[in-house]
Parts: sequence; C-alpha cells; structure tokens
Amino acid sequence: MLKAVRDKADKTWTWFKKTLVFMSCWGLVFSLVTIGELRVGFDYDDTIVFSTPAFAKAFKSAHQPFSPGFWTVVNQSYDVEERKLLPNVLAWTFRILGFRVSIISARPSYGGEALQKEWRYLAHDFIFSNGSTNKHRYLTKGNYVLYFGDSDSDILEGRKAKVLSFRVKRGSKSSYKEDYHPGALREIVIPFTEF
Repeated sequence: MLKAVRDKADKTWTWFKKTLVFMSCWGLVFSLVTIGELRVGFDYDDTIVFSTPAFAKAFKSAHQPFSPGFWTVVNQSYDVEERKLLPNVLAWTFRILGFRVSIISARPSYGGEALQKEWRYLAHDFIFSNGSTNKHRYLTKGNYVLYFGDSDSDILEGRKAKVLSFRVKRGSKSSYKEDYHPGALREIVIPFTEF
C-alpha cells in the first residue's frame, strides 16, 4: 500500500516538473516574441479560408463583377466560406506563442467591416491590400518574420518584403486556378494545407 502511494506521488511530481518546464519555456518564448512585437502574416483567400463559395455568391448577384457592389457581397459572405484546418491551427498556435497575427487580403475593402470583426479574435489586424501586388507594403511596415500564402504572387510579395514565406496549398475545388505553381519558386510547401 505504501509503495503504491509512493509511486503515485512520484508520477505526480514528475508530471508537475514537466509541466513547470513546459510553462517556463512557453513563458520565455512568449516574453521574447511580445517584447519584440513579432508578427506573422497570412493571406486570406485560399490560404486561411476556402473562399470560392463567397465569390460564387457574388457572381450570381446582380452586381457587375469586380465592382464595389460585387466586393461588398464577397466581403459580407464570410458565412459561406470554409476555414482551412491546418492554416487556422498554425495561426492560433502563433497567437498563443505571443505573435501578432495579421490577415492580409488582396480584396478591396468595400463592405469589409463585418469580415474584419469576424476575425478579431485571431487576427490583430485584418488588412485589405486592394491587390495582390500591394502586400509587401504592409509586410515591410511591421516586424513580420513569417508569411503564409497560396499564390505565386504571395510568395514573391513576402520575399520582396524580406519575410520568410511558406506556401499553403489550395483546395482542389478552388475556382481560382491562376498564379499557382507550388514549389516552382523553391519555397517550402506545407503539406495537408489544402483541406
């Protein structure tokens, strides 16, 4: 009986020490990251969400494609978009580690206030860059250390801003097929991010 109690106490003490070491390491990383105000950026469409349903809804609307009304429909249709599992897990992991997470969308900002509000718990900043070739301007303004994107232009924009960039795979059902050649730019392609 006494041996069983001692074994239980030893296991509990070992578990407590491991937890304490883990929490100390996490605290150190969190402190360094938050003091340095380090940031991680994620592209929005086909990176953090599967957004084809929002675009399909906008194309079916009465608005002319790519007009302000069209973009308002797209930006307000976040309820039909699907969050991609692994990119969201990565984003939340970085947030827990103390990084400031930014989502940078190539969309114009028409009607985007609700979309920004929807992502307020994960992203410190939700930026509408109004074009895929404008993202480097935002990446150079903060202390960005990593950037995740799905398109070739995302990788090039990250490199232009001197930020380590990773490729997230597009889903097979994505309606946007252009500007996508995984690995062609010798970037790191993260597996299983198409789901």
